[in-house]
Amino acid sequence: MKIYKILITALLLTSTITAQKYSVEISYVSLDKGEASPIKKYDTNINPKQKVHQKDFIVLVPEVEFQTIEGIGGAFNENGGEALFSLPKSKQKEVVKNLFNTNNANLVFNRTPIGASDFSLDAYSYSMAPEDYKMKHFSIKRDKKYLLPFIKVALKENNAMLLQASPWSPPAWMKYSNTMDKNNVDEEKSRLKESPEIYKAYANYLVKYIEAYKNEGVEIDRFCVQNEPDTYAPFPGCNMTIEQLQELSLNYIIPAFKKKNLNTGIWAGTFRTINRGDHYKILNPETISKFDGIGFQYANEPFMREVALLAPNMKIMNTETKCYNGDNSTKQAKERLSEIANYINAGSTNYCYWNIILNETSRSAWGWKQNSLMVINRKNGEVQYTPDYNAMYLASTAVVKGDKRIAHISKHRIVTTKNNNNDIKVLIQNDKSTSQFVRLMIDEEEINIELPKDALCRLTIKK
Repeated sequence: MKIYKILITALLLTSTITAQKYSVEISYVSLDKGEASPIKKYDTNINPKQKVHQKDFIVLVPEVEFQTIEGIGGAFNENGGEALFSLPKSKQKEVVKNLFNTNNANLVFNRTPIGASDFSLDAYSYSMAPEDYKMKHFSIKRDKKYLLPFIKVALKENNAMLLQASPWSPPAWMKYSNTMDKNNVDEEKSRLKESPEIYKAYANYLVKYIEAYKNEGVEIDRFCVQNEPDTYAPFPGCNMTIEQLQELSLNYIIPAFKKKNLNTGIWAGTFRTINRGDHYKILNPETISKFDGIGFQYANEPFMREVALLAPNMKIMNTETKCYNGDNSTKQAKERLSEIANYINAGSTNYCYWNIILNETSRSAWGWKQNSLMVINRKNGEVQYTPDYNAMYLASTAVVKGDKRIAHISKHRIVTTKNNNNDIKVLIQNDKSTSQFVRLMIDEEEINIELPKDALCRLTIKK
């Protein structure tokens, strides 16, 4: 007869099975509200006689490894930077620590726009002077007010942070419409002009952006050539056919980066797998080897998985997640695990939430509301942590930079990883209003674990 008992450690309540190889630690967050330090410890009940339904079995296969994780993160924007710097200095530091410190939310792989995004304060580019083909008037001065300082304080808090970037729109004068936004007004004109002169100028524009940010002490690790090239939106954007994206990338951007010896990776995307099959078209052998990877947002797991079949050596990155409508609700936060699993289990090295911070309106300059990890009231200095913050906080402790994704079999939507110490982590959610038992199966051992009710959980399994 095996003897079961619970060991309580100084840091975490740990469920341990004696006479067996593995112990299990359980941490969880509640998603009914947002907290600055939301992780709780759980004194789980290990009951070997507890009946567990077949659907609640989880088989872990740690010897089978997949991609190396690059981390969890979110997106910087001008709106959030303005809100952050409306706070007193002491509160700014507290917010930044809670977002980026490795002992807190540890947002380590983040996104930034090249020029205006849909959560900039208005539409702008770094080349506002028309016909400036030589980029004599190129300037990132606008970013130095809110966006760059936002990124810099995050880097100071977490110097292991990586940055991905992408443009929403080229400068207005490079488009047929002569405007960065209002792309839904005339769909035919919301495109980049098709001329070698424009392509060369745009490649030069992107080179100057990378160099200007580097001069500010901010390295852009990689960028995608165009954000959502299949959209006709009222906010800054550019509808770009896959043929134009290939021509621009292969014959202008990539050569321009090589000429300047830039180390920033050039990635295809960002692709949505909604309106068009662009990602299939770019995966031809002649093209795809020229890119460092491929970026997806609002994409479905099966389509991303097929990348590994068509281009086995191609890296996959998640560039943006569901924005929702600014409700910042518990129901919406409960969808995050499913989305994280969608990307990580499809082979993505990361998961990138959208807006890190928004102001009290949660509203874009183009009139709609979206979710964020924090809402900062510029008038009274109140900082609201959302349920999404709790979900991301726990996820960042399970999907950690340097970990490996490992194989599992389960009917649950879960993520399973392994760190350098061979500790296994399982990110799993119990949406029931009562605690729930699951059975872990690993190396022919079976461990019945009780999950707390209505919670996102991290199981840490150690030998």
